[in-house]
Amino acid sequence: MPKYQAEVSNLHYNAARQCFEALVIFHEGADRISFACELAAPISSDFAVISRALVMQAKTRRMRDARGMISRLKAIAPEVSPLFGMAQAA
Repeated sequence: MPKYQAEVSNLHYNAARQCFEALVIFHEGADRISFACELAAPISSDFAVISRALVMQAKTRRMRDARGMISRLKAIAPEVSPLFGMAQAA
């Protein structure tokens, strides 16, 4: 089972759809895997309960090998760092 940390980002309530929406981000080493999640619940719901439910939804999707948005920050760092060096010298 992979070891990761989960982050709930941009949590907001969509009144038109009566649901909470958030981006759940799993930090797995150098990778950041994000899932857009939503949960139908009243606006008066407890924040901690909603956050846990959204993370569980994202974990389920991750375990089913659903494709999330993946970013690999360390993989592009060597390519980008020379550009920053030139920009600073100019």
